Amino acid sequence: MSCGRPHETPCSQVVASLSAYIDGEVGAEEYRLIAVHLTECPPCEHQRQEVRRVQALVVRASAGIATPEGLRERIRVTVVSDTSHRRPGNDQE
Repeated sequence: MSCGRPHETPCSQVVASLSAYIDGEVGAEEYRLIAVHLTECPPCEHQRQEVRRVQALVVRASAGIATPEGLRERIRVTVVSDTSHRRPGNDQE
């Protein structure tokens, strides 16, 4: 996806970061770079709108669905256990 013009931040990088951008999970500088890119690139802005639309559909579709009892605690325990087994500098991903 590209509008054919060069950008400071490549379209592929913007598209890969859209969910994190929308959710506010990127740093201030990355947020700024993506925001600038979106104002300059209609195809990427369209993709951002599509991601927002899908997120809204998921929220609507899951409204009223209860989280299974104990799920949050099982996730927390798994995350804590997983991170406690990793050593700094020994990333396995």
